[in-house]
Amino acid sequence: MRSLIASLSIALVVAAAAPALAQAPPPDSVTEVLRQKVVPGTTDKYEAGRKKHMAWHKGQGDPWAWDVFEITTGPDTGGYIIASPNHQWADIDTWTAKYGESDTADAGASMAGTQASSQLSYWTQLNSLSRLPAADAPPTPLLSLTIYSVKPGHDGALTAAIGKLNTALIGAKYPLHSIWYRLTSGGATPAYAVITPRANMASFGDAVMPAVEKQLGKAASDALVKEFFDNITGVTTELLQRRADLSYAPK
Repeated sequence: MRSLIASLSIALVVAAAAPALAQAPPPDSVTEVLRQKVVPGTTDKYEAGRKKHMAWHKGQGDPWAWDVFEITTGPDTGGYIIASPNHQWADIDTWTAKYGESDTADAGASMAGTQASSQLSYWTQLNSLSRLPAADAPPTPLLSLTIYSVKPGHDGALTAAIGKLNTALIGAKYPLHSIWYRLTSGGATPAYAVITPRANMASFGDAVMPAVEKQLGKAASDALVKEFFDNITGVTTELLQRRADLSYAPK
């Protein structure tokens, strides 16, 4: 089964067979996300329990992939994000009916006493706003995550600004990709998030705005930044480290 980033781009295989002008982004999909904080002093026990629970998924023949990331910066440093991507809403009903109760029971037993908090949310992946990795791109060890709190009623203005930003980055041949999401349920809305897959820390040297300024010029670049942030009320950033040892990928 696809990893988080691989699953975000696998639909491009089909599109690649069509002429370039006929290409369209894959359909939007839903990612289920668990954000968990660990009781201080129980990290080893939590990780052992997480591995045990992933073995349960394997034993059940679970068709969903579960990608685990450790949060390495920000207020939630030391916490974990568990994400299952590339679903449609009906898939969630089907999965919950078959696995929901037993999954909750096994997770509770396997990681008992180690979770300080656990928050579930659902994010819609916005492929028409994203610059997806190549279909055959390997999973990266790091992801940067930026979450934007958006002014109510400003979704259209924000997405228009994102589209202009993407056009500039494509023109500049900016090397990093961006995958955009909108929070559908599980927190204060409207909220958008963007994930950037990263091979290493050195990739932070490839900053977005210098590339945009080089492509558009300073005046137009500054105007686009203002257009974007006129829709924003708050920003949070985190760096995530992929934990393949705690994850599950069906065969």
